[in-house]
Amino acid sequence: MTGHGSTTRPVRVATIGAALSANKGAAAMLRTVLEVLPDHLGPCRFAVLTTYPDADRPRAEEAGVRVVPLTPVQLVFPVLPLLLLGWLLRRLGGSGRLANRHPAVAALTGADVIVDLAGVSFVDGRGVPILGYNVVMTGAGLLSGTPVVKCAQALGPFRGRLNRLAARLVLPQVATVVARGERTREHLADLGLTNADEAADLAFLLPVHDPDRDTAWAVLRAAGIDGPYATVVPSAVVEGYAAARGLDYPALMTRSCERLAAATGHPVVVLAHSARPGAPASRMNDLPLVRGIGERTTDDRVVALAEDLEPAVLRSIIGGGEVCVTSRFHAMVAALAELVPVLVVGWSHKYGEVLHDVGLDEWALTYDELTQSALDARLDALLAEREAVASSLRATLPPVVDRARRNLVAIDRVLSGTADGPGDERAGTSR
Repeated sequence: MTGHGSTTRPVRVATIGAALSANKGAAAMLRTVLEVLPDHLGPCRFAVLTTYPDADRPRAEEAGVRVVPLTPVQLVFPVLPLLLLGWLLRRLGGSGRLANRHPAVAALTGADVIVDLAGVSFVDGRGVPILGYNVVMTGAGLLSGTPVVKCAQALGPFRGRLNRLAARLVLPQVATVVARGERTREHLADLGLTNADEAADLAFLLPVHDPDRDTAWAVLRAAGIDGPYATVVPSAVVEGYAAARGLDYPALMTRSCERLAAATGHPVVVLAHSARPGAPASRMNDLPLVRGIGERTTDDRVVALAEDLEPAVLRSIIGGGEVCVTSRFHAMVAALAELVPVLVVGWSHKYGEVLHDVGLDEWALTYDELTQSALDARLDALLAEREAVASSLRATLPPVVDRARRNLVAIDRVLSGTADGPGDERAGTSR
């Protein structure tokens, strides 16, 4: 028997698709699972499969969880072949124990449930390498024989032939695929999935404790800020999409910082919501971009905090601001969760479907409609309407937070064997 509905042992949970370091949005979802899931299921024993084991290990030790290295190279070889070998051996009536000697394989096959926190996957236009990684990552969980729950994330559209084929092959095999909003639900319906559910993003449930808020204020005071301020959270991902259209995204965001400082008369704090100290600029590292904005601006009220901060500390800083302008999805979630008016400059439908849930659709721009005049106009409008936006959020946010808890219910249902999805031969059994 497992610890789910029993006192024999804790529920064994393996997490994939998120790390405790680098992308703080993924870290926010992972922290939420680590802190909140035991309240729902009872005692849990976590194995965090991560692409950044060295950076994650100190954080994992503090959280009392086990880190299992699973870099993309390790995933392709030897983990995937070993999982395939184990799958074949089980199909032939064997135990597959030979394949389980690798730590990542053992963590996946020994779990009661695999919680996939990918956030966004199987989306058209992201390129073959990312699609391949989506297939291999989810496929690894499926080959392990352990039921997989893809917690709330953006998926689709599936108009591209290769993406549609991959999604049709992989997603029906997952125990439960949780859509993060209406548009994702429509995309999944287009595939004809019968194992889909819907929930708000897990990070809406991220616990923020008094020490987190104390650290946030200490960071702000060290930067010379002890009064009202606004926040800007840029993204290297959106920078890349904008550059492909010939747009100088850092210049646009610098101008927005300066416009925000001039309009409010208060400091503007520029934050990195994805950070890899000492590493070059990448999709997972906004620190160089934040530093670049700090170097480019001529307004000394614009303060670039190029620091590697924990998700709850970032949420506290964003939550203390008057308004937030962001291109990072989970910085948007942090602002909404803290009832802070937010303007989003994003790259996919994932932003809009969440803003739609709280009735704030109009406060999103995508990179393909981004111009300085459009950004200026939306920023001016947000400043003029920020009190009304905050008031609206107070009414619309509670149901969204309630829907975030459906992720926990989806995991519970899979462990109980009551999910509608296919799972595999071990789903719903006690081990």
